[in-house]
Amino acid sequence: MTDPSAPGGPGAPRRRSVTAGSSFTRSILGAFARGTGLIAVALAIGIVLLQWSDASTDAAAGGQPPVVGTPAAPPPTTTTVTTAPPGPRAPADLAVLVLNATGKNAQAKPMADRLAVVGYRTLTPGTASRRPDSVVLCRPGLDREATALVAATGLPAAIGILDAAAAAGMQGAAQADCVVIIGAR
Repeated sequence: MTDPSAPGGPGAPRRRSVTAGSSFTRSILGAFARGTGLIAVALAIGIVLLQWSDASTDAAAGGQPPVVGTPAAPPPTTTTVTTAPPGPRAPADLAVLVLNATGKNAQAKPMADRLAVVGYRTLTPGTASRRPDSVVLCRPGLDREATALVAATGLPAAIGILDAAAAAGMQGAAQADCVVIIGAR
């Protein structure tokens, strides 16, 4: 009696021939060739349709292409000029003097360095008479700049006007647009 699972028997698994692998390769190459061909045909149709649409646009415009070198006149417009209020100055446009009024040493230089990093043009820091609160003084008309400077310092500072009387009591304030006085609190 023969064993059904013996090689070549009726229950034995079938072996694939070597040609099956090559037919797979041929089917892959055939699919690639068909895909490439379809892309080429689609591209050719697209080019033809673009050329056709350009020709139909020229025909709608009278069939004549525009004359080369002739400038097209822009439609007439009316110009309305409005002047917005001037915005705040850029930090680099402001000369800022930082003064230490805390009673502790070395408080003005770190703040001046911090403001320089943000973009302010800082003058040589100095000291002022001791005071409890911080204040930012700016020349008249620099209200927005003073608000921005308070935000840049991170201090809970009041805003004031840097007039001639205030500048006279502080060394270096005459060259400054704004003065930051760091108070003890």
